[in-house]
Amino acid sequence: MTRVWRIITIATLAALAFTSVAISDNLTDPYEILNKYFDAIGGIFVAVLGHRHPLEGTIAVAGLEGTIKFWTAKPGLSRAEVDLGVLKMTQGDNGEYSWVFDSNGKVQKTTNPDELAVQRRDIRIRLSDQEYADPNSEIFTVTFGGIDTANGNDCYAIKISTNINADVFTYYVNTETFLLEKTISQMGDKSQTTWWGDYREVDGLTVAFSIREIVHLTGQAQTTTLSSYISNPQIDPSVFDPPEEGAKDFHFVTGNSAENIPFRLIGNHLYIKVMVGCKERWWILDTGASMSVIHNGFADSLGLELHGDIKGRGAGGVVNVNLAILPPLSLPGIEFAEQNVAVIDMNDLIQVLGVDIAGILGFDFLSRFVTKVNYANELVSFYDPETFVYAGDGKSLDVHMVENVFMAQATLDGVHSGPWLFDLGAGTTSLDGAFALRQGYTEKKGVEGIGHGAANAFRTKVVKAGKIEFAGFTVDNPRISFSYGGTDTTHRADRIGILGNSLFRNFVLYVDYTRERVILEKGTQFNFQFPVNNSGLQLTRDTENNVVVLFASPGSPADKAGFLEGDILKSINGIEIEYLDGIVAVRELLTKDPGTEYTVVINRDEQDRELALTLANLY
Repeated sequence: MTRVWRIITIATLAALAFTSVAISDNLTDPYEILNKYFDAIGGIFVAVLGHRHPLEGTIAVAGLEGTIKFWTAKPGLSRAEVDLGVLKMTQGDNGEYSWVFDSNGKVQKTTNPDELAVQRRDIRIRLSDQEYADPNSEIFTVTFGGIDTANGNDCYAIKISTNINADVFTYYVNTETFLLEKTISQMGDKSQTTWWGDYREVDGLTVAFSIREIVHLTGQAQTTTLSSYISNPQIDPSVFDPPEEGAKDFHFVTGNSAENIPFRLIGNHLYIKVMVGCKERWWILDTGASMSVIHNGFADSLGLELHGDIKGRGAGGVVNVNLAILPPLSLPGIEFAEQNVAVIDMNDLIQVLGVDIAGILGFDFLSRFVTKVNYANELVSFYDPETFVYAGDGKSLDVHMVENVFMAQATLDGVHSGPWLFDLGAGTTSLDGAFALRQGYTEKKGVEGIGHGAANAFRTKVVKAGKIEFAGFTVDNPRISFSYGGTDTTHRADRIGILGNSLFRNFVLYVDYTRERVILEKGTQFNFQFPVNNSGLQLTRDTENNVVVLFASPGSPADKAGFLEGDILKSINGIEIEYLDGIVAVRELLTKDPGTEYTVVINRDEQDRELALTLANLY
């Protein structure tokens, strides 16, 4: 399901100093080049970056313009305040944990970071200490990458790697001035390129007043222009602590909770009714969405003003995002003030889901509550975390927060233990595609298909695994999906996969952001073999609301029956599709027992054809 990741990338706004030096030819020793680099900036580089650096400026990103304030201090302390009008965000690190104060006034503290986050914070501090400049460093390896160009100038390329992880940093040092022109940080999905320019003298230093970045994953560009830079003033340490959260922007109609609100579980997605602007529509609950999202068609019906042109990360790739202010919303027992939300085109997703959704309630909604999900009874409850006390016999799942989403520990097939994304917005439990290939799951018997996210479609395969163990529970024979054929762009090196509702529906869940925990109780349908598609047929809706074949899995009953992509379903066993209550009802027919027979009339090339479909066990 859709995940709109953090929109603004705060630059590492380090001050760069420069003093003229003589030109040197034929340098190939990276440490000699680095020494000249340090000499060029006055020989005080380590001391300068080791002190405090507040600065201010303007920022332009995704069609939005605003202001930025930035503070740094050692060791690894930081704070950045960005105000883009419709989007305001403050984030930082106080030395104990990193934090984000989002545009809706909610603080997220990363008090239990994952291993990769810990590694990268350690590397960031070591880089600021210039530890890489020591040829005897046991952490860094520095190599000469030859002569390259940056900003139209010849540069020495200096590559810096570590034995901590696979991240690599390349510094481009001007061959004449020894001034840093560009840096490339290769850090998986956080990789970016930064250009430095417009150097000005401040207190005997020459500082880069222009910083331009491009995030590799999305292609999103950001330009920061400094207006003020102060070297080494006194800074109150409390600056690096997160702000106090303001008054609550919601209230319960009665007491401290809203309990037993009905939802619908359709295709393993959780749909709940929400009222916005006197329009009651279905919304999806999604812990995997780092920001709440609405469909641009719904935004248009509300007359919302859209801002920005952002490249966000969605399931399946990059998605175009706008921002808007959503009017007050409500659901049974809870009323919300206006909210900042992301706006995307959900037409393709709506057609595939078969449910006319208005949006997705993500982190900025769910993080305000302890959320209880009773899958078997299709009821959801929301509790005030300040007064909530858990009194059941459930078990706690080991989780931590990463960029507004939970990461959880689980073990697949008794062997593969590690972090998984915990995602109430994911219909299936899935493996990272590279992991599935590496561990041989692509060779298992399974069902090929097409996956869908907010960004695009991608090939998938579903196989039956032996078991998944987490929080002391064992779920037998789970069906696991993964991208297949290399078209999915969401591969992550820092996790095994995604835990989704196909697994969670075995339980009653309590999702508690404030305490960074998920509590699981065994549900009444624990280890129940839930219905699955026994046809190999995937369906979608076209722009005329016809039910259309999206994909027929090779070797499946649908394939053997002769279904082809683009076939329009007209009737099943003599009942016209329009009388079957939509695509959701048609999909339910495909989950009936193996051996069930259907006569399906389809229209292909403007001619009706009759196909015989017999359901079968595909695993």
